[in-house]
Amino acid sequence: MKSALSLFLLACVALLTACAGGSTKPAETEGQLQVQEISILKLDSLQAALPTAILIDVRSDEEWVAGHLAGASYVSFDWDHRLDSLKALPENRPILVYCEAGGRSGVITEELRILGHPYIFDLIGGMEAWSKNERPVVFDAPVALP
Repeated sequence: MKSALSLFLLACVALLTACAGGSTKPAETEGQLQVQEISILKLDSLQAALPTAILIDVRSDEEWVAGHLAGASYVSFDWDHRLDSLKALPENRPILVYCEAGGRSGVITEELRILGHPYIFDLIGGMEAWSKNERPVVFDAPVALP
């Protein structure tokens, strides 16, 4: 828990530095962009720190219909052409990705990293952790991707 909080604070400091005129990309290791992993239970704080972030659900159609996070866009993990949607995401806005437990969001965040997106956050724990902690879900239509 302490390391997750430390990681979250580090991510916030990095983003605030970027907004203050510092680097516009997260830390790079050997020329590779890094994906930030943040507990989905920190979503409210993360969205407050990143008001322009795009929240993306990458589960199956059936999982989406069973309930999702408020304000989420939807890119089906099962969709054969999901890379087209990922390529079209604006690079000047952070991307927050979640799935059911964390496996598929890891795949999508890696795809975004390979595409060169500079602001990627994998919301680890996914809907499993969200629901286990009795956090609210909605059943409305997805927010359109920009």
